Amino acid sequence: MTSYFAGIVDFIGVHPHYALIAIFLLASSEAIPVIGTVVPGSTLIIGICALATGAHVNPWPLLGAAIAGAIFGDGLSFWLGHRYHQEILLHWPLIRYPQFIHRSEAFIKTHGAVSVFLARFIAVLRAFVPLVAGILGMSSRQFYAVNILSALAWAPVHVFPGVLLGMALSFAHLSPGRLAILLIVGLIAVLAAGQALRSYFNRHPFPARLPDIAA
Repeated sequence: MTSYFAGIVDFIGVHPHYALIAIFLLASSEAIPVIGTVVPGSTLIIGICALATGAHVNPWPLLGAAIAGAIFGDGLSFWLGHRYHQEILLHWPLIRYPQFIHRSEAFIKTHGAVSVFLARFIAVLRAFVPLVAGILGMSSRQFYAVNILSALAWAPVHVFPGVLLGMALSFAHLSPGRLAILLIVGLIAVLAAGQALRSYFNRHPFPARLPDIAA
């Protein structure tokens, strides 16, 4: 098993672009409605960055991929809301999550454009606020200014802990295989905890109703 996981680290070292692609897609998924509440993008980014650091991949391209992915994901969600307005809420799968749409609408009306920045760091809301901002007609100039600033703040918080973790484990003179095993076991533990939290909130849902955005 150790040799198998060592192969993963070696593969990332030989093909670092795969780590960059994975980080870009995971960062983008954080802002995609529904997907952002299911895929543990933040946790996986930290793990991939640690593995990539163990494979001696330069951390700056990892940071760039996370920033680009975060900007793209929010921008895509905002465009969908701006293009299709409240009609998009009447289709699957969004019609199944009216409570999150309602919370996001209230959050935007309370904090204005700053909500885009704040939501980036709040689970669940970050997957819906950009879409709802587009539906509510937020200025594109305002949105993208805050979107870029929030991505610049969000990406280092997720990339550098993974880089530091990878460096720390490397300094402990662990073999690549043992390094990968520790990281994957840690990821499994975090993912299990996240699944338990999602199960709890599914059993104790927020009051659900479709927002009257057109009013």
